[in-house]
Amino acid sequence: MALRSLSAAVKAIALGVTLWPIAQGGCTSDPSELVWISTNSSLPKVVIYSAGGTILSASNYSRLDNVNYGSGVGPTPEQLIGNVSEVLNVAQLAVVRFPASGGSSGLNSSLYLNISQYANRQLCSEDSDIVGAIMFHGTNTLEETAFGVDVSFNCSKPFIATGAMRPDTYVSPDGRSNFFQAVAAAVAPSSRDRGGLIAFNDRLTSIYYSTKLNANTPDTFKALEQGNLGAFLGGQPYYFFGPSYPTGRPYFDVSNTTQLPSVIILYGHQGFDASLMYSAVANGAKGLVVLGPGAAQLSPSARAAATELYKQGIPTIAVARPVTGTGVPGPNPGPVFFSSYVGAEQSRIMLQLAINAGYSLDEIRDLFESPLRDAVYAPSANQEWYYGT
Repeated sequence: MALRSLSAAVKAIALGVTLWPIAQGGCTSDPSELVWISTNSSLPKVVIYSAGGTILSASNYSRLDNVNYGSGVGPTPEQLIGNVSEVLNVAQLAVVRFPASGGSSGLNSSLYLNISQYANRQLCSEDSDIVGAIMFHGTNTLEETAFGVDVSFNCSKPFIATGAMRPDTYVSPDGRSNFFQAVAAAVAPSSRDRGGLIAFNDRLTSIYYSTKLNANTPDTFKALEQGNLGAFLGGQPYYFFGPSYPTGRPYFDVSNTTQLPSVIILYGHQGFDASLMYSAVANGAKGLVVLGPGAAQLSPSARAAATELYKQGIPTIAVARPVTGTGVPGPNPGPVFFSSYVGAEQSRIMLQLAINAGYSLDEIRDLFESPLRDAVYAPSANQEWYYGT
């Protein structure tokens, strides 16, 4: 019988693994209460925050099915560990489950708030002996949950997001490799002090800048302008650059946050109906993100609406509609704020967190624009050109 078809308990015996049952839900924020799956108690500890996704999915149809696989019975995190037993030569693992029924497209901010709160307590406390964390997540919205955790995670330990584009039953599932590589990155000292990372398809990218660019293929998470931070060779991470955090990356304390204000994303196009901006606010939105054509250029009617909403205390963030590039604010601050190189989904989360933290409109503008303004308008030559000084 193939190893993958055995029960988790039988796998544990076959592999010589100490595998303790973890209650469904399994959510404890106390590191001392985590149950470790281990073959060597001297190995570093990595906690898995499991929110499901294709990496834990299976197909009832075919080993070539990568489109309609939601109906199969996928592996549990413990079974995935048994299927990728080499991972236990790298780390001791504990699993914390977070419910994510209906796929990642149906999730909301409560997931990243919960994962962030657990990660901060379990990894960032002074007496924590956990070296890093990885997160399983459906790829449809992985970048959103990962971004929310990244900007609210308050220590230098690695937080690595991963998943899969092919179910575990596929003839060549990518999730198993991604899983091993995520753990290898989480235990590597070279992964510290970089902010959150995505480990996917033999590459490492910054969560802060990454987005899903292909709906179907394993080579999907990229930071096109900012590039890969590293690659995996022999299952191990190789970084192209020394440790550094993304420019302008903020930190928000969400330790006591249970709900965030509503922020709506609108897509700018020819004939854009600016009344949608007013309608969103009437329906409870406390902020707006608008994708503007080209370099985040809003239509005249959208700019007029943003100006009126600004007077009401409602911020509007303009994001460049193309996949790469940014809009640049004018020399003088205005009622429309530009997102710099932060994408629309990420801008929405950052604006939610800023509003929740009580930021003023000027503070929100600085949060999004100050790194870009410093780069464009601070040099003395530009001071002369733009300000006449």
